[in-house]
Amino acid sequence: MSPLTVIHLNGPINSGKTTIGLALARVLPDARFIDGDDHDAPEDAPFDVQWAIALERLVTQVANARERHLVIAYPIGEAEFERLRAACDARDARLFVVTLAPPEAIAASNRGSRALTDWERNRIAEMYREGYASRPFSQMVLDTSGATPDACAARIAQHVAATAS
Repeated sequence: MSPLTVIHLNGPINSGKTTIGLALARVLPDARFIDGDDHDAPEDAPFDVQWAIALERLVTQVANARERHLVIAYPIGEAEFERLRAACDARDARLFVVTLAPPEAIAASNRGSRALTDWERNRIAEMYREGYASRPFSQMVLDTSGATPDACAARIAQHVAATAS
């Protein structure tokens, strides 16, 4: 069995995490995509509760993965990164974080078929202020505004392969 590589797509709302993550899982061998938003937490739960539930679900997925690649889409901060890194270290998996960082004006606009709500637009502005588009623990920061999701996925896959030890 090949060692596990976890590719975590970080970034603010509407940066392309899900769309690019699905494309990336299609181009990588033996890959599975996990949308961190699918965490089964009550929608009316406070964000910190939703995030804690989501993080534990992701850690469990890493621990139990049998694939060669896991592609995870979910915005993370330093504490969540440390938890994911510990989960990867516990099973000798490689963690590769890609921060998707289109210009804020692009992220705050309707892209593709997605029509943003006022709440999402406000949250995008908060996420940029909070640094979600510029995490220092990222191995790669990618401006997704000038390329298709498939082209972004190909660039990420090439970068992951080029930096494999």
